[in-house]
Amino acid sequence: MLRLNRLIRDESGQVLRYVISIGVVVAVLVLLMSEVGPIVWLRISSIQDAEDIVNSAAFEYRLYKSEDQAMSEVVAKMKTMGFSDEEIRQSTVLFLPLNAAEKTMVQVTVVRYANTLVTRHINPLKKFARVATTKQASVTTASQAP
Repeated sequence: MLRLNRLIRDESGQVLRYVISIGVVVAVLVLLMSEVGPIVWLRISSIQDAEDIVNSAAFEYRLYKSEDQAMSEVVAKMKTMGFSDEEIRQSTVLFLPLNAAEKTMVQVTVVRYANTLVTRHINPLKKFARVATTKQASVTTASQAP
């Protein structure tokens, strides 16, 4: 160990210091990419998830004119898409206008949590991995895909 310290401090240890510095920088970059990458990817993919869910809710409401039927379809769709029970509980579906008998719009807010090493083991940091996406669809122009 003493020889390594002397080697790093000497003029002959410049290359070794440089290699160690590069190794540390690369390790930090890999850690950042592995922690930030899933959050960025989840943010991108949750846009499509929210669109699928809002279109499904609007289509079901248009067919049955029942908010309960549309809600059960949304929950079933979210379960098949791999949402956890916590994510389903935190997501919201609003039929707009709120006090009207006939609804014309559906607004869905989808909540997902990125699964990263840090957020899996440190619960207070889980809030940084939360991704919420809101989409709206008209009940009258919902896509008719099954």
